[in-house]
Amino acid sequence: MEEANRRATRAPPRRRIGALDSAMDSVLEIQNQAKQQLQRVAMAAAPIEVLPPCKRQKKNPSCLGTSPVLPATSTADWSSLQLDIVRRIADSFLATNDIDCYMDLRAVCHSWRYATDDPKENILDYQFLPRRWIILDEVFQSGTRCLLVNTATGRILHKELPLLSDYYIVTTTLDGFFVLADRRPPHAARVFNPLTGGIIPFTVPVPPEVKVTCSLCFEFASPMLTLLSKSCCKIYISSPHSIRTENFEISLYGLFRRAVKGDLAGLWWLPAGSSESAETAAVNAIGKISNVMKSLHVDPLKFFSSDPPDMGLADDTKCFLMDFGGQLLATIKGQLVQIFRYEAKNGVLLHLKSIGNHAIFLGHHKCLAVDTDMFPLIEANCVYYTEQLGLSARIRKCNIKDEKVESISEAVDFVKQEKQFVLVGDRPFTIIQLLASYTINIRDSELALHQIT
Repeated sequence: MEEANRRATRAPPRRRIGALDSAMDSVLEIQNQAKQQLQRVAMAAAPIEVLPPCKRQKKNPSCLGTSPVLPATSTADWSSLQLDIVRRIADSFLATNDIDCYMDLRAVCHSWRYATDDPKENILDYQFLPRRWIILDEVFQSGTRCLLVNTATGRILHKELPLLSDYYIVTTTLDGFFVLADRRPPHAARVFNPLTGGIIPFTVPVPPEVKVTCSLCFEFASPMLTLLSKSCCKIYISSPHSIRTENFEISLYGLFRRAVKGDLAGLWWLPAGSSESAETAAVNAIGKISNVMKSLHVDPLKFFSSDPPDMGLADDTKCFLMDFGGQLLATIKGQLVQIFRYEAKNGVLLHLKSIGNHAIFLGHHKCLAVDTDMFPLIEANCVYYTEQLGLSARIRKCNIKDEKVESISEAVDFVKQEKQFVLVGDRPFTIIQLLASYTINIRDSELALHQIT
């Protein structure tokens, strides 16, 4: 045990990156100050007490002795903690998007709520919006209980959300929002923040389809919700008080569907009055990606299709579009995996051989990037994708640098049941399996299922 403790002491801390360094340093400093303050408060509140002398002499001096446990005469008054310290701790939670911790802090006492901002007073405040939280569908079938994972920090959070029972759950976004539908016609859309409990109302009715693709953008004066209806190749773009629709040809619709799944809605179609340069950049990016498609002799309908690829065929190449740190990333999955980054400033599409300490997960319906520093089991600079084999599927890993491809396990990872791929094997599942399941499946809209039944 002593040897294990020494090894744990010598083990280097987990490497941190980017803005987390300064945030974590601030948290440590604040925690030390808070600890000292709490000690002063406790010492001031507790009377000085002298322990009675021990009346029994130990028979064996080699045995450890214990002192009598005295009942606590007072407890620390948390409400007396200095408010500037409370605010600094609260700000450190917001800096790392640990909004649930912020909400728990505000629930401690009235003075702590008084010292911090109430998210319900401004539900669109950027600091209270989830960022890079995803809701895992594999464990999302238990009513109002769900599991959230932050792909940037590695945090895993269980949440009980009773409010979900008041609406139809339609789908979720890549940032961890729920898209809900009113139970009364015309079934207007509602966007639910699971970390604060805030609801953003929209006037757009939810399409009555089983599989609904959506994206939520906060880059403009009002939040923009985009819903896609596959049956009629129609796109609904809505702010809280307005709606507009766009009809597209099937090939362009597939492109926009991929963009929405990769959280690129704000880049691809901008509202009237947007800068011409931004629209021009989007058009140029489409043109560059189309050139790659032509060089691979790929059917454009299948290139951007959301249907599972026909594995083994020459034209099973697919393109996955995603937002990668504010940049457009195009991952092309064929016999090999190629990654391109669009440089808007120069108008060029760069072929990448490294994505640093990140990994990309691709599935039939979604794609996302994770920070491998926060997920030790996931290998950096790799693409994890699902390969369908009839009624089963397995998870494959491709190293971007050396293009080496291998399976995660010898057996199949998924079995198709009805229209969903279900993980097989004993629980608990690994984080690789859960993220792959998140990308290969898309949950059914409860509104559509209710109308069908």
